[in-house]
Order: sequence, then structure tokens, then C-alpha cells
Amino acid sequence: MKERRRYKRFKVDLMEINSRLVLARNVKIINISIGGISLKVDRILNIGSEHTLRIEGKGKALNINCIVIWACLTESTEDSKGNIIPIYTAGMKFRNVSDEKIIEIADFIENLKINKMVDIKSSSGQRLHIRAQIEAPESAVLNYHEIHKVKKLSLGGMLIESKYAVEVDSEFPMKIFFSEEKSVNCMGRIASCFLIKNEEPELYDIGVEFLDMSQQDREILNGFILLLGDINNFSSI
Repeated sequence: MKERRRYKRFKVDLMEINSRLVLARNVKIINISIGGISLKVDRILNIGSEHTLRIEGKGKALNINCIVIWACLTESTEDSKGNIIPIYTAGMKFRNVSDEKIIEIADFIENLKINKMVDIKSSSGQRLHIRAQIEAPESAVLNYHEIHKVKKLSLGGMLIESKYAVEVDSEFPMKIFFSEEKSVNCMGRIASCFLIKNEEPELYDIGVEFLDMSQQDREILNGFILLLGDINNFSSI
């Protein structure tokens, strides 16, 4: 069968090459305060991991950095194919909150809240905030980073291994690490996603097509591909 790929792919699964994807998940907000938020998401969040949350509603948008304080499996649901999807509840603390950001958060909550937020103080005089329920926002998206093992690499794309399935044709910012000092950034399109058979726990082979990449990053990638070609030619002698 004639090779239809535009670029030659090299196996790199024995090398320590990783990629990082900035993924986004829609979440359901349970409640929110000036200092943090609790929400539900269909993927486990590691305690201590940092994320960016964007909430939109009634003509306003809130972007804020968060850190996961606690998380646990609370329920499950079923998708259209009959697969069981675990649902996790997590508590997150807002990070790097300036006085201006506090005002922005308070204004956002006031715009969407459905019950009164009570402002109280502890015995030491520290201000505390009771969390408020808000109307379901038009959009609530949590960004998070995932590290994946790179199995094959070419100038046009790569094959990575993931614990999770990713929707075909979705696009994500990506970073590929060749070493601690050398990496490239690009946008990637998910070209394929297949469950790897006989693997426990489940793993997926995900094909990625490189889209936008700067000239500098393209040159770094090209240099690494040339090195892989030299290694491949030497090993075949």
C-alpha cells in the first residue's frame, strides 16, 4: 500500500519526549464566594493543581486563577453510547486575588446570585464569606494542563498516549518538550482517537495535526526531526 503521509514519522516512544495540552472542560457551578468556588466536572482534578476558570453570564465575564483544595467522586452519568461517566465535585481557592479582582468577583456574584451572601467575621477579626448560589451561567469553562507521552513524531504532527479520550477535530494549545531546555509551542488539531486494546487502565492513541507554529519553533522541530533521521539511518547500517 502506498504511503499517503506527507511527512515521515519517527517512533520516539523510547525517548523521554512529552507534550502538554491545555484542555477545556465545561463545568457546573455549585456555589461561589469572594475566595473560592465549588463545582462539578466529568474529570478528576488533582489536589494542588492550578487551573484557569472562565464564567460568562448576563453580559459579564469572569476570568480567574484557581487551585484545587479538595476533590472527590460524587456521582456518575451515562452518555449517548451507554458509557458511564464519573462526576467529581471539587473545591477550588482563588489565587493571586488583588483588591481590584475582589471587586470584580463581588460584582459578578451580585449580578448572578439567587440568594444573599452573608459577610461575617471570625473571632480573630478575619473577614469570612459565606458562599452564594448563582444562576446557571451561560458558560463555565475550566482550563487544565495534561502531560502526554509522545510515541511518534513528524513535521506535520504526532501520536500521543492519553488516559482520556479527546474529541476529534477539537483544537488545543500544545507544548512539546524535547528536553528541559528545548521545547516548541503550537496549536494542534485532534485528527484521531482510538482506544488501545488490552490495556488496563484504559489508554488512548491520539493523533495530532500541527496547525499554527512560529518559524522559530518550526526550525527547532525540524532540527530534531533531522536528528531522528540521522539516528534512524545510523541504526539501519
